[in-house]
Amino acid sequence: MTQRSRNKHKAKVLVLAHCLLNSATKWWQDERLFEKNRGPCREVVKFLSKKRIGAIQLPCPEYTFCGNPRPPRTKDEYEDMPSFRLHCENLALEVARNLKTLISKDVDSRVKILAILGVERSPTCGVKCTPRKVDGQKTYVEEKGLFLEILDRELLNLGLKLPFVGVNFCEQDEITKVLYNLCR
Repeated sequence: MTQRSRNKHKAKVLVLAHCLLNSATKWWQDERLFEKNRGPCREVVKFLSKKRIGAIQLPCPEYTFCGNPRPPRTKDEYEDMPSFRLHCENLALEVARNLKTLISKDVDSRVKILAILGVERSPTCGVKCTPRKVDGQKTYVEEKGLFLEILDRELLNLGLKLPFVGVNFCEQDEITKVLYNLCR
């Protein structure tokens, strides 16, 4: 098999923030219409199916630690919550090891992880837009959320450098554009 035909048959995989496929774990916003709380699951699944891309769903550290409903929090508030950082570290280490195994057990280098897809404005899964308390006010800063920050560090510790891409949960059209751009 030539290099060209081998590349053509790569098994592409996206690593997705949990709520992109399961909005039941997302922070519930009671004042919003249910349709807006539901999220992009349908669009994401349709895209994955059409493009024949596999998916790995990240655990949701907020849901697995706090459940639902839960109050909206900033990254600072999660950092100050006893044991939450350790919870994120444990989840991130397991995910990093699983991704390393996926790649290292692939003898012919046919598995390609396209990206880790996070959710902007999330205190744990933001990629470039994360809520912080600045001078007592909630504001958005350009940094990773707590869980993705830890996951990135764990991946690097295992020798993996993967791209992180953020999507706006409420902008269905933007999510579709981001997904299609990943496949170029």
